[in-house]
Amino acid sequence: MASEITAAALAKLLDTGATLALIDVREPGEYNPAHIAGSSSVPRRQLESRIGRLVPCRRVDVVVCDDNGRRAALAARTLERLGYRRVAVLQGGVNRWASENLPTEWGMNVPSKDFGERVEVEHQVPTIDADELARRQQRGDELIILDTRTPEEFRRFCIPGGRSAPGGELALRIHDLVRARPGATIVVNCAGRTRSIIGARVLQRMRLPNVVSLRNGTSGWLLAGLELERGAERVDLPEPSAEGRAAGEAFAARIAAEDGVRTLAVGELQALMKRAGDETVYLIDVRTREEYTRGHIPASGGCPVGRPCSARTTRWPCARAPWSSAATAPCARR
Repeated sequence: MASEITAAALAKLLDTGATLALIDVREPGEYNPAHIAGSSSVPRRQLESRIGRLVPCRRVDVVVCDDNGRRAALAARTLERLGYRRVAVLQGGVNRWASENLPTEWGMNVPSKDFGERVEVEHQVPTIDADELARRQQRGDELIILDTRTPEEFRRFCIPGGRSAPGGELALRIHDLVRARPGATIVVNCAGRTRSIIGARVLQRMRLPNVVSLRNGTSGWLLAGLELERGAERVDLPEPSAEGRAAGEAFAARIAAEDGVRTLAVGELQALMKRAGDETVYLIDVRTREEYTRGHIPASGGCPVGRPCSARTTRWPCARAPWSSAATAPCARR
Protein backbone atom coordinates (compact mmCIF):
# COMPACT_ATOMS: atom_id res chain seq x y z
CA MET A 1 0.00 0.00 0.00
CA ALA A 2 1.27 3.46 -0.94
CA SER A 3 2.63 5.63 1.84
CA GLU A 4 1.79 9.28 2.44
CA ILE A 5 4.15 12.23 2.25
CA THR A 6 3.53 15.55 3.94
CA ALA A 7 3.61 18.85 2.08
CA ALA A 8 6.66 19.94 4.08
CA ALA A 9 8.55 16.75 3.25
CA LEU A 10 7.73 17.03 -0.44
CA ALA A 11 8.78 20.69 -0.50
CA LYS A 12 12.13 19.73 1.02
CA LEU A 13 12.68 17.02 -1.61
CA LEU A 14 11.91 19.45 -4.43
CA ASP A 15 14.14 22.13 -2.97
CA THR A 16 17.08 19.75 -2.62
CA GLY A 17 16.81 18.42 -6.19
CA ALA A 18 15.79 14.87 -5.32
CA THR A 19 15.05 12.52 -8.21
CA LEU A 20 11.30 11.96 -8.29
CA ALA A 21 8.25 12.01 -10.54
CA LEU A 22 5.50 14.30 -9.26
CA ILE A 23 2.21 13.38 -10.96
CA ASP A 24 -0.97 15.47 -10.64
CA VAL A 25 -3.95 13.25 -11.52
CA ARG A 26 -6.61 15.97 -11.64
CA GLU A 27 -8.29 17.05 -14.87
CA PRO A 28 -6.63 19.86 -16.90
CA GLY A 29 -9.31 22.31 -15.83
CA GLU A 30 -8.38 21.67 -12.19
CA TYR A 31 -4.64 21.56 -12.78
CA ASN A 32 -4.43 24.78 -14.78
CA PRO A 33 -5.54 27.31 -12.09
CA ALA A 34 -3.17 26.05 -9.39
CA HIS A 35 -0.59 23.26 -9.21
CA ILE A 36 2.77 22.52 -7.67
CA ALA A 37 5.68 23.74 -9.76
CA GLY A 38 7.36 20.79 -11.45
CA SER A 39 4.31 18.53 -11.33
CA SER A 40 3.17 16.79 -14.50
CA SER A 41 -0.49 16.76 -15.48
CA VAL A 42 -1.66 13.17 -16.05
CA PRO A 43 -5.43 12.87 -15.51
CA ARG A 44 -6.39 9.68 -13.67
CA ARG A 45 -8.27 8.42 -16.74
CA GLN A 46 -5.05 8.55 -18.80
CA LEU A 47 -2.69 7.12 -16.23
CA GLU A 48 -2.42 3.55 -17.55
CA SER A 49 -1.84 4.66 -21.14
CA ARG A 50 0.74 7.38 -20.44
CA ILE A 51 2.71 6.50 -17.34
CA GLY A 52 5.01 3.93 -18.95
CA ARG A 53 6.44 6.47 -21.34
CA LEU A 54 6.44 9.32 -18.85
CA VAL A 55 8.11 7.39 -16.04
CA PRO A 56 9.93 4.47 -17.68
CA CYS A 57 11.93 3.48 -14.58
CA ARG A 58 9.67 1.71 -12.10
CA ARG A 59 12.19 2.10 -9.28
CA VAL A 60 12.03 5.89 -9.22
CA ASP A 61 10.18 7.69 -6.41
CA VAL A 62 6.69 8.67 -7.57
CA VAL A 63 4.53 11.16 -5.67
CA VAL A 64 0.88 11.39 -6.71
CA CYS A 65 -1.29 14.39 -5.88
CA ASP A 66 -4.78 15.75 -6.54
CA ASP A 67 -6.95 18.28 -4.70
CA ASN A 68 -7.49 16.36 -1.44
CA GLY A 69 -5.78 12.96 -1.78
CA ARG A 70 -8.74 10.74 -2.71
CA ARG A 71 -8.11 10.28 -6.41
CA ALA A 72 -4.37 10.20 -5.75
CA ALA A 73 -4.84 7.17 -3.47
CA LEU A 74 -6.69 5.32 -6.24
CA ALA A 75 -4.02 6.30 -8.75
CA ALA A 76 -1.29 5.10 -6.39
CA ARG A 77 -2.87 1.64 -6.22
CA THR A 78 -2.92 1.53 -10.01
CA LEU A 79 0.75 2.46 -10.17
CA GLU A 80 1.64 -0.26 -7.69
CA ARG A 81 -0.25 -2.82 -9.78
CA LEU A 82 1.78 -1.62 -12.79
CA GLY A 83 5.00 -2.39 -10.96
CA TYR A 84 6.04 0.96 -9.50
CA ARG A 85 7.75 0.17 -6.22
CA ARG A 86 8.10 3.52 -4.45
CA VAL A 87 4.79 5.38 -4.63
CA ALA A 88 3.58 8.01 -2.16
CA VAL A 89 0.43 10.14 -1.98
CA LEU A 90 0.64 13.82 -1.07
CA GLN A 91 -1.20 14.11 2.24
CA GLY A 92 -4.19 16.43 1.84
CA GLY A 93 -3.35 17.12 -1.81
CA VAL A 94 -2.76 20.51 -3.37
CA ASN A 95 -5.34 22.01 -1.00
CA ARG A 96 -3.18 21.13 2.01
CA TRP A 97 -0.06 22.28 0.18
CA ALA A 98 -1.60 25.72 -0.47
CA SER A 99 -3.03 25.99 3.06
CA GLU A 100 0.52 25.65 4.40
CA ASN A 101 1.51 28.70 2.33
CA LEU A 102 3.61 26.68 -0.09
CA PRO A 103 3.71 28.17 -3.59
CA THR A 104 1.65 27.07 -6.58
CA GLU A 105 1.68 28.21 -10.18
CA TRP A 106 -1.02 28.44 -12.84
CA GLY A 107 -1.04 27.71 -16.56
CA MET A 108 0.33 24.92 -18.71
CA ASN A 109 3.94 24.45 -19.87
CA VAL A 110 5.03 27.24 -17.52
CA PRO A 111 8.82 26.54 -17.58
CA SER A 112 8.95 26.48 -21.39
CA LYS A 113 6.94 29.69 -21.66
CA ASP A 114 9.16 31.36 -19.11
CA PHE A 115 12.19 30.18 -21.08
CA GLY A 116 10.78 31.68 -24.30
CA GLU A 117 10.12 35.04 -22.68
CA ARG A 118 13.64 35.15 -21.26
CA VAL A 119 15.15 34.28 -24.64
CA GLU A 120 13.20 37.09 -26.30
CA VAL A 121 14.29 39.69 -23.75
CA GLU A 122 17.87 38.60 -23.12
CA HIS A 123 18.74 38.10 -26.80
CA GLN A 124 16.59 40.91 -28.17
CA VAL A 125 14.67 38.71 -30.59
CA PRO A 126 12.82 41.14 -32.89
CA THR A 127 9.04 40.83 -33.17
CA ILE A 128 6.26 42.03 -35.42
CA ASP A 129 2.60 42.30 -34.51
CA ALA A 130 -0.31 40.99 -36.57
CA ASP A 131 -1.49 44.38 -37.82
CA GLU A 132 1.96 45.30 -39.11
CA LEU A 133 2.38 41.93 -40.83
CA ALA A 134 -1.04 42.30 -42.49
CA ARG A 135 -0.09 45.79 -43.70
CA ARG A 136 3.13 44.46 -45.20
CA GLN A 137 1.24 41.67 -46.94
CA GLN A 138 -1.24 44.14 -48.43
CA ARG A 139 1.66 46.34 -49.55
CA GLY A 140 3.22 43.42 -51.37
CA ASP A 141 6.42 43.26 -49.31
CA GLU A 142 8.71 40.29 -49.85
CA LEU A 143 7.84 37.94 -46.96
CA ILE A 144 8.54 34.34 -46.01
CA ILE A 145 6.18 33.18 -43.25
CA LEU A 146 7.33 30.01 -41.49
CA ASP A 147 4.99 28.20 -39.10
CA THR A 148 6.98 26.25 -36.50
CA ARG A 149 4.05 24.17 -35.24
CA THR A 150 3.30 20.62 -36.35
CA PRO A 151 1.95 19.94 -39.85
CA GLU A 152 -1.31 18.82 -38.21
CA GLU A 153 -1.67 22.15 -36.42
CA PHE A 154 -0.75 24.03 -39.59
CA ARG A 155 -3.45 22.30 -41.63
CA ARG A 156 -6.13 23.29 -39.12
CA PHE A 157 -5.32 26.98 -39.48
CA CYS A 158 -2.37 29.19 -40.36
CA ILE A 159 -1.36 32.73 -41.23
CA PRO A 160 -2.44 33.30 -44.86
CA GLY A 161 0.45 32.58 -47.20
CA GLY A 162 2.55 30.84 -44.56
CA ARG A 163 4.13 27.44 -44.90
CA SER A 164 4.82 24.65 -42.42
CA ALA A 165 8.39 24.49 -41.10
CA PRO A 166 8.44 22.68 -37.72
CA GLY A 167 10.90 24.27 -35.32
CA GLY A 168 13.29 21.35 -35.15
CA GLU A 169 13.66 21.42 -38.94
CA LEU A 170 14.51 25.11 -39.33
CA ALA A 171 18.30 24.89 -39.14
CA LEU A 172 18.39 22.01 -41.61
CA ARG A 173 15.83 23.39 -44.09
CA ILE A 174 16.20 27.17 -43.95
CA HIS A 175 18.89 27.41 -46.63
CA ASP A 176 16.63 25.80 -49.21
CA LEU A 177 13.52 27.66 -48.05
CA VAL A 178 15.00 31.12 -48.50
CA ARG A 179 17.76 30.85 -51.14
CA ALA A 180 15.47 31.94 -53.99
CA ARG A 181 14.38 35.04 -52.04
CA PRO A 182 17.49 36.31 -50.22
CA GLY A 183 16.09 39.77 -49.46
CA ALA A 184 12.78 38.65 -47.96
CA THR A 185 11.81 39.26 -44.35
CA ILE A 186 11.47 35.92 -42.53
CA VAL A 187 8.49 35.84 -40.15
CA VAL A 188 8.40 32.92 -37.69
CA ASN A 189 5.08 32.10 -36.05
CA CYS A 190 3.37 29.52 -33.87
CA ALA A 191 0.02 29.48 -32.06
CA GLY A 192 1.18 31.87 -29.36
CA ARG A 193 4.73 32.99 -28.59
CA THR A 194 7.16 30.35 -27.37
CA ARG A 195 7.85 28.29 -30.46
CA SER A 196 8.01 31.39 -32.67
CA ILE A 197 10.50 33.08 -30.33
CA ILE A 198 12.74 30.02 -30.20
CA GLY A 199 12.51 29.54 -33.97
CA ALA A 200 13.42 33.16 -34.63
CA ARG A 201 16.31 32.89 -32.18
CA VAL A 202 17.64 29.84 -34.03
CA LEU A 203 17.66 31.79 -37.30
CA GLN A 204 19.15 34.78 -35.51
CA ARG A 205 22.00 32.56 -34.30
CA MET A 206 22.45 31.36 -37.88
CA ARG A 207 23.15 35.04 -38.64
CA LEU A 208 20.32 35.37 -41.10
CA PRO A 209 19.18 38.95 -41.71
CA ASN A 210 15.60 40.24 -41.50
CA VAL A 211 14.21 37.65 -39.06
CA VAL A 212 11.23 38.48 -36.82
CA SER A 213 8.91 36.57 -34.52
CA LEU A 214 5.15 37.08 -34.93
CA ARG A 215 3.95 38.40 -31.58
CA ASN A 216 1.26 36.08 -30.15
CA GLY A 217 1.15 33.98 -33.32
CA THR A 218 -2.14 32.81 -34.77
CA SER A 219 -3.89 33.82 -31.54
CA GLY A 220 -2.72 37.41 -31.98
CA TRP A 221 -3.81 37.31 -35.63
CA LEU A 222 -7.35 36.37 -34.59
CA LEU A 223 -7.41 38.93 -31.76
CA ALA A 224 -6.53 41.59 -34.33
CA GLY A 225 -9.72 40.69 -36.22
CA LEU A 226 -7.89 39.02 -39.10
CA GLU A 227 -8.90 35.81 -40.86
CA LEU A 228 -6.81 32.66 -40.68
CA GLU A 229 -6.33 30.33 -43.63
CA ARG A 230 -7.71 26.83 -43.07
CA GLY A 231 -6.85 23.51 -44.71
CA ALA A 232 -3.53 24.64 -46.19
CA GLU A 233 -1.35 21.83 -47.55
CA ARG A 234 2.01 23.60 -47.70
CA VAL A 235 3.59 21.03 -45.41
CA ASP A 236 5.97 18.98 -47.55
CA LEU A 237 9.62 19.35 -46.64
CA PRO A 238 11.81 18.31 -49.58
CA GLU A 239 15.08 16.53 -48.97
CA PRO A 240 17.66 19.19 -48.09
CA SER A 241 20.24 20.04 -50.71
CA ALA A 242 23.91 19.32 -50.16
CA GLU A 243 24.46 23.03 -49.46
CA GLY A 244 21.54 23.15 -47.03
CA ARG A 245 22.71 20.07 -45.16
CA ALA A 246 26.25 21.41 -44.94
CA ALA A 247 25.00 24.75 -43.58
CA GLY A 248 22.81 22.98 -41.01
CA GLU A 249 25.62 20.68 -39.88
CA ALA A 250 28.07 23.57 -39.56
CA PHE A 251 25.56 25.52 -37.48
CA ALA A 252 24.85 22.50 -35.25
CA ALA A 253 28.58 21.98 -34.64
CA ARG A 254 29.11 25.65 -33.80
CA ILE A 255 26.16 25.81 -31.40
CA ALA A 256 27.19 22.56 -29.72
CA ALA A 257 30.64 24.01 -29.09
CA GLU A 258 29.32 27.37 -27.90
CA ASP A 259 26.70 25.88 -25.58
CA GLY A 260 28.65 22.88 -24.29
CA VAL A 261 26.32 20.23 -25.72
CA ARG A 262 27.53 16.77 -24.77
CA THR A 263 27.54 13.87 -27.22
CA LEU A 264 27.43 10.10 -26.87
CA ALA A 265 29.12 7.50 -29.05
CA VAL A 266 27.03 4.48 -30.05
CA GLY A 267 28.72 2.28 -27.48
CA GLU A 268 28.13 4.82 -24.73
CA LEU A 269 24.45 5.02 -25.63
CA GLN A 270 24.15 1.24 -25.56
CA ALA A 271 25.76 1.12 -22.12
CA LEU A 272 23.43 3.83 -20.88
CA MET A 273 20.34 2.02 -22.18
CA LYS A 274 21.37 -1.11 -20.30
CA ARG A 275 20.95 0.88 -17.08
CA ALA A 276 17.42 1.98 -17.98
CA GLY A 277 15.81 -0.56 -15.66
CA ASP A 278 17.53 0.95 -12.64
CA GLU A 279 17.58 4.65 -13.44
CA THR A 280 15.66 7.14 -15.55
CA VAL A 281 16.73 7.29 -19.19
CA TYR A 282 14.82 9.03 -21.98
CA LEU A 283 15.85 8.21 -25.55
CA ILE A 284 14.13 10.78 -27.76
CA ASP A 285 14.16 10.79 -31.57
CA VAL A 286 13.61 14.38 -32.76
CA ARG A 287 13.32 13.69 -36.50
CA THR A 288 10.10 14.03 -38.48
CA ARG A 289 7.38 11.43 -38.10
CA GLU A 290 8.14 10.09 -41.58
CA GLU A 291 11.83 9.64 -40.82
CA TYR A 292 11.05 7.97 -37.50
CA THR A 293 8.62 5.57 -39.19
CA ARG A 294 11.21 4.56 -41.78
CA GLY A 295 13.58 3.40 -39.05
CA HIS A 296 14.64 4.26 -35.52
CA ILE A 297 16.69 2.99 -32.58
CA PRO A 298 14.79 0.40 -30.55
CA ALA A 299 13.25 1.84 -27.36
CA SER A 300 13.43 5.40 -28.69
CA GLY A 301 10.35 7.59 -28.59
CA GLY A 302 9.42 9.76 -31.55
CA CYS A 303 9.00 13.41 -30.60
CA PRO A 304 9.65 15.81 -33.48
CA VAL A 305 11.08 19.06 -32.12
CA GLY A 306 8.58 21.84 -32.76
CA ARG A 307 5.54 20.06 -31.45
CA PRO A 308 4.25 19.39 -27.94
CA CYS A 309 5.60 15.90 -27.32
CA SER A 310 2.98 13.42 -26.16
CA ALA A 311 5.45 12.37 -23.47
CA ARG A 312 5.99 15.88 -22.25
CA THR A 313 3.93 17.74 -19.70
CA THR A 314 5.03 20.77 -17.72
CA ARG A 315 8.61 19.51 -17.75
CA TRP A 316 10.21 16.09 -17.80
CA PRO A 317 8.19 13.93 -15.38
CA CYS A 318 11.25 12.94 -13.36
CA ALA A 319 11.72 16.65 -13.08
CA ARG A 320 14.51 16.56 -10.53
CA ALA A 321 16.61 13.84 -12.11
CA PRO A 322 20.20 15.01 -12.72
CA TRP A 323 21.36 14.79 -16.34
CA SER A 324 23.89 12.16 -15.32
CA SER A 325 21.00 9.76 -14.82
CA ALA A 326 18.19 11.25 -16.91
CA ALA A 327 19.70 11.42 -20.35
CA THR A 328 18.11 12.81 -23.47
CA ALA A 329 19.79 11.30 -26.50
CA PRO A 330 18.41 12.69 -29.78
CA CYS A 331 18.66 10.39 -32.76
CA ALA A 332 21.33 11.89 -34.99
CA ARG A 333 20.87 12.44 -38.71
CA ARG A 334 22.80 15.59 -39.48
